[in-house]
Amino acid sequence: MADSRIWRQACHAAALAGYRYKVWFRRHRRHILLRLRDGDLAMQMSDYRQSVENRDWRAALPKALALGPLVKARKEVRLLDELGQGLMRMGAYGAAADLKIARRHIVQGRADNEWLGQDISGQVLVLDLMETEKQGLATAIHHSSSIARALSAASRVIVLVEHRLIPLFQRTFPEADVRAAGAGKASAYAEAQIFAGVQHLTALFETDGSVIRKHFVPLKPDTARVAQLRQRYRKDDRPLVGVAWSSSNPGKDLPPLAAWSGLMGRTDFNFVSLQYGDIESDLKVLTDGRPERIFLDRSIDQLVDMDLFAAQVAAMDAVVTISNTGAHLAGALGMPSIFILGDGFKRSWPVEGDRTPYYPSALLVSKRERTWDQVMKEAEGSLERLCRAGSV
Repeated sequence: MADSRIWRQACHAAALAGYRYKVWFRRHRRHILLRLRDGDLAMQMSDYRQSVENRDWRAALPKALALGPLVKARKEVRLLDELGQGLMRMGAYGAAADLKIARRHIVQGRADNEWLGQDISGQVLVLDLMETEKQGLATAIHHSSSIARALSAASRVIVLVEHRLIPLFQRTFPEADVRAAGAGKASAYAEAQIFAGVQHLTALFETDGSVIRKHFVPLKPDTARVAQLRQRYRKDDRPLVGVAWSSSNPGKDLPPLAAWSGLMGRTDFNFVSLQYGDIESDLKVLTDGRPERIFLDRSIDQLVDMDLFAAQVAAMDAVVTISNTGAHLAGALGMPSIFILGDGFKRSWPVEGDRTPYYPSALLVSKRERTWDQVMKEAEGSLERLCRAGSV
């Protein structure tokens, strides 16, 4: 077992090193090309990036706000991506939304039938939450609350999502016609007079943190399945805590398994695995050779049945997870949750504070250049307080 763990750690380290080199190479290549095109803009972007690297958000935010209009005017698509994400993470949701919709219009052009806030009463609207494969599940889940606001604007709304999300979204938004993106996309667009993608929803409804939080709509799991699973998992009066610790993305900064030992050693919680993939060897490490301490429900595969996975998440009293699709799902379900976050700036979570308006019930525990042992100790204390209070 030790040899296997060492081999996996070596493979992960090699994958991470390769990923970081690829990111470094692309960044420097793009910077050189930008300097050739526009030396002044390259210098300003370099100054902004240095503030980000120093985690000096007071300096980074005004720099990003000043660069936004300049980058938009010069139609620098990759810089619009970078600044849009950065502004969102620094809480400037309106400025971020402006850059995101501008980026769309530069790449795809303007369409006569796109929804930009005009009156669409009496019309059929298509909300396409999976325009590309890259958007996937997390993107649709992240912006799901905006569907409720769109429903009041049109006479009928067709929502296109990845097929595994259909039951969950249809149950939550029964007034909508929820369909699978893909083969049925052409017919959905043919039925509608107007369409909107994620960038449109962001520009229309997600420009202010307090407004995003106010209009949060929790996704609705299958209550019968939730009750059934909760009965299966509950052994006694101790809280059920769902946990997920690993990712297939080599670029994520994650706590090593050993850093979870303090939390997993707690005997006042019953743990349930929400982790996907082959995790048998992980469980042995996490539980110090006693895998029964973490309940593994082999009947649930989130990669196959997302609605059943949503019921499993909703059956918990609390969730502790790294940043993954399950984190977005737990937050969107309104579950008391703790998200353990690394310091990488490409993640989608706020850089300051311990909350995100998209998921009001979630508590963010960020690394902030600490050791993972310190981070996990904070997460453990937060979980204890959360369960004692009954809410985050």
